[in-house]
Amino acid sequence: MERNLDEWEEAFLNYLFWERRAADNTILSYGRDISSFMQFLKGKGVNRLKEVSLPLLEEFINEESEKDLETTSLARKISALRSFFFFLVREREVPDNLARLLDAPRLQRNLPQVLSLEEVEALLSACDTTKPRGLRDRAILELLYSSGLRVGEVVSLEFSHLDLENRMLRLWGKGFKERMVPFGEEAYQAISLYLEKGRNEILKGRSSNYVFISGPSARPLTRQSVWNMVKRYAQKANLNKDVTPHTLRHTFATHLLENGADLRVVQEFLGHSDISTTQIYTHVSRKILRETYNRAFPRK
Repeated sequence: MERNLDEWEEAFLNYLFWERRAADNTILSYGRDISSFMQFLKGKGVNRLKEVSLPLLEEFINEESEKDLETTSLARKISALRSFFFFLVREREVPDNLARLLDAPRLQRNLPQVLSLEEVEALLSACDTTKPRGLRDRAILELLYSSGLRVGEVVSLEFSHLDLENRMLRLWGKGFKERMVPFGEEAYQAISLYLEKGRNEILKGRSSNYVFISGPSARPLTRQSVWNMVKRYAQKANLNKDVTPHTLRHTFATHLLENGADLRVVQEFLGHSDISTTQIYTHVSRKILRETYNRAFPRK
């Protein structure tokens, strides 16, 4: 039976999650982009992806560009379409990846935002650890910062992946690539306290293989709930930055490099297949060092 547009959209998101192991923000943003494209097709009376032509793709991008989107947003939409049509070619729904022929705008590579150690401490201290969910949230924040995890790796963490005694995590990142990642003493203490005093209170007698659970339903937290949680604590800590779970991943990598960690070790911790992806953090470190020097050195 032939899939309709909505079914192809759902199949693509499943492909991103299960096969590509795409980052959580990629899945969310690509999902929005492809949903917009599907609405555009329906508005044009196109019900089958086989009917999509290059002029139709160009018309969609032109309409999107008229919405005064940032260059990065427009480039991401084109990237989403290319990935979507790659998937469709693989599934033999279309013969060619026409989206590869779309012209992407030139991008200036922005450095990722990071937190200072003081800002990290303020964020962590915003959790109310007198309550079970506060203990859970503190453990999650400590782990995000201490190990540089992707939010999807946190919400899917099971007890079989957690070696509490040796302070190690066994993770599967993009492409199901396995890696071992250590975590620090503060994260160990926060996780231990959550498991001892918080988790059973949240579960209300039920059981779950997941370390971090949403409530008595015993279901794991969702990516969006962790994103919202991080933003809520950032606001509570009066951090004047757009803080997301990925900000803590950026901060983890930057702080390691600032304190002398080898770039290839950081690459392994983050699960980057290409070291050029990790190298952006060396630029962040240099930028922070220069700003610190300019502030502190007496001769301007």
